[in-house]
Amino acid sequence: MPLELTTNDLVTLEQYRLQRFRSFFFSTLVACPLCLDEEQTLIIYCLEPQFVDQLLSQMDQLRWYARIVLGVSCLAINFVQEEIYRTVTAID
Repeated sequence: MPLELTTNDLVTLEQYRLQRFRSFFFSTLVACPLCLDEEQTLIIYCLEPQFVDQLLSQMDQLRWYARIVLGVSCLAINFVQEEIYRTVTAID
């Protein structure tokens, strides 16, 4: 009998993946909402400018973990409601 995942199962798995990603950057991402969109992009919403600065200084690690843990192809950082930075997560 094949295993079939329900919509609730998929949402739960996505939340666990986001929690796992957040755990690697907890001090920075603790106050930043995370969102995965339909186009396989991780969007990080920063509410404070110092979080944007911290994330930008960790960009190589962020890209790597976003690709490995979440499987996303793109990473975006938003401050308030404006996109500040966007990059692909391809591993060189």
